[in-house]
Amino acid sequence: MSIDTTFWCERVRKCFSMFLKNPNTLQHLLLFGPPGSGKTTSASWLVEQIWGNRKPMMCISMNAADERSLESIRQKVFPFLRVDWRSDEERAPRFLILDECETLTEAAQLSLQTILNTDPKDICVILICNSQSRIHPKLRQRLLKIRYDPPARNDNSNDMFTGITRGDLRQHMRRSEVESRIWKYIHCHPSEIRDLICNETIDDQTIVSEILLLADMFQCMDDSLIQRINLIYPLIIDSTILQEETEEQLILLIREFKQKFEMKMSTE
Repeated sequence: MSIDTTFWCERVRKCFSMFLKNPNTLQHLLLFGPPGSGKTTSASWLVEQIWGNRKPMMCISMNAADERSLESIRQKVFPFLRVDWRSDEERAPRFLILDECETLTEAAQLSLQTILNTDPKDICVILICNSQSRIHPKLRQRLLKIRYDPPARNDNSNDMFTGITRGDLRQHMRRSEVESRIWKYIHCHPSEIRDLICNETIDDQTIVSEILLLADMFQCMDDSLIQRINLIYPLIIDSTILQEETEEQLILLIREFKQKFEMKMSTE
């Protein structure tokens, strides 16, 4: 499959490049953003890169707009999960891709919770939608969310403000918050980390996702950091675990990233 990846936003390119370089970083994914931004093609591209011509055996892809019911999930998805064509030497995950998943009935969405209990290194679930607000909260909290930007325009400079929406403006205002948070991940004093993760404007999963991307960007990702990230994800999605324990693990994650970042910078 030949796919043009140049129009994907930088965030998406970095995420999917990281998944290919470090398959252990794969989590169950929620890809959301406007039509035409590359959500479906990037999911298909990832599976193609991992499995090549064996993709039809290792991936099931459904358009939920056509098959919205719980019965469709039971008839098509669960049989696929029960039959594993991988050899003992093959460690890459199989994939379940559900496009336009916001059109699934509530019962069908909630039935996916069982699949999300599966290790994403075994079966990786990728849900695709235009707006994450229509995905059931019980699913959203268990997925690594990747936001897609509108496709780049080829407008003339005179039309540079055409089509700017209130959503675009809100996102631009939030950009400075993200940049400030990234600076703190790298430079803040260890005693300030707890205040950083207790900020009510940011959730735990976003913090882990940003650390994941930063570690890949600065080439300081290693097995130790991957293991710590994989340890934290179950804590985030399990509501029975005390928030204090999750906070302690997030603090350890940020401290470890800072140490690896500083070691990397000292050797260059």
